Amino acid sequence: MISKLSDREFKRRLDDAELCIPRLLESEYYRPIMIAKGRDVELAELRAEWRERQERARARKLKYEASFAD
Repeated sequence: MISKLSDREFKRRLDDAELCIPRLLESEYYRPIMIAKGRDVELAELRAEWRERQERARARKLKYEASFAD
């Protein structure tokens, strides 16, 4: 499901998560805490949503370009 954030805001949120969460998951102290809070799943969901946003943007671009061919 796509959130209501703009692509720019969402990308900033994803970048922040990509910066912090993997390092914390590597830590032997913070890993259990992060897993208990579901941060590993959250990061996977953010990545999946970003891929979906990119696919939708490509589809919009192709549709726009195809409109000139008509």
